[in-house]
Amino acid sequence: MDYLQEIRAVFEQTRNAEKAVGMKAYMKGKFEYYGVTSPERKEIQKIFFAEFKKQLDREAIWNLIFQLWEQPERELHYFAIDLLNSQPKKFLDASDGEKLEHLLATHSWWDSVDAIGSNYLGKYFAVFPDQKEKWVDKWRKGDNFWLHRSCMIFQLKYKDQLDFDLLTDLIRQFKGNKEFFIQKAIGWTLRQHTREDGQAVRDFVEEEQLVGLARREALRLLDK
Repeated sequence: MDYLQEIRAVFEQTRNAEKAVGMKAYMKGKFEYYGVTSPERKEIQKIFFAEFKKQLDREAIWNLIFQLWEQPERELHYFAIDLLNSQPKKFLDASDGEKLEHLLATHSWWDSVDAIGSNYLGKYFAVFPDQKEKWVDKWRKGDNFWLHRSCMIFQLKYKDQLDFDLLTDLIRQFKGNKEFFIQKAIGWTLRQHTREDGQAVRDFVEEEQLVGLARREALRLLDK
């Protein structure tokens, strides 16, 4: 069964040209849109996901994810991300690293990188710590700042399991990068950790003399 064509057909039927213009403008013209809202998309996904659970094995799901990723419309990328993030823990496999790198490094923008990085990538690295070491080491040495951001945000949901030494080591490496999305990631990850250890975060911010956006975001909850 050609699920891609079925999915595209449903989205075509739900297309809203006026909303598509606004969505494209909001995302700075980087992607095409059907103009399908998030609630509408999730209703569509619900029907398909129920069928996929019965009909598709792991390989077929990954194949569909990549087919969706090749489409120009951003809603189909969101569909792929939600499909990936909806998979149970048993779906995870050590070989997923290369696939995740592709998703994170192509059609990259904050919405896709954050949705994958703080969800599936975080679970993947928690289950396969040896893969975490491999991919974080590779990505931090590269020149793709979306992968740099991914190195920092994958622990967003780790709570008291967060590796603070790793996070602070990454921040020391990237704090001089003035790219907005890097500075935002630094502040975001530190702010999240203030819920577990606010004093450690404050001490680190002061020791490293973080400034600007990174500092404001990191201390936002502490300086209320």
